[in-house]
Amino acid sequence: MKVVLLCFVSALLVAAQAEVPLKELIETCSKETGVPSEELQQFLDSEMDPAEATNGIKCHMKCVLEKIGLYKNNMLDEALTIKFFKDNNKDQPVDVEALKQSVQNCNQKKGVDPCDTAFQIAKCFMSQHPIFN
Repeated sequence: MKVVLLCFVSALLVAAQAEVPLKELIETCSKETGVPSEELQQFLDSEMDPAEATNGIKCHMKCVLEKIGLYKNNMLDEALTIKFFKDNNKDQPVDVEALKQSVQNCNQKKGVDPCDTAFQIAKCFMSQHPIFN
């Protein structure tokens, strides 16, 4: 699961670079969530172990997902998630029906708060569909 989340966040950040520079995106979400760079670094150093994800980290992930447009109204946006996968897996066929099913299933996950919900949905989805194989 650690590798899945690492791939997920890495891929999101790569995708985000096309529109917003990586550093700017991280800084913006850090300011909005109040997560210091040291806390982000500690999470990365733990290989993004979900057990080590503080609420701040979960809110930061939610922020990143929202800023790149994949997460709206406390759920993954199905159409944009499919587009994201198609754009980032050009060398491989994308099973659109499987993606739709996963988005629908994972969007049913609920956390203890909106940040935890975003984290649980992302964790669920990426356990089924790693960004890069």
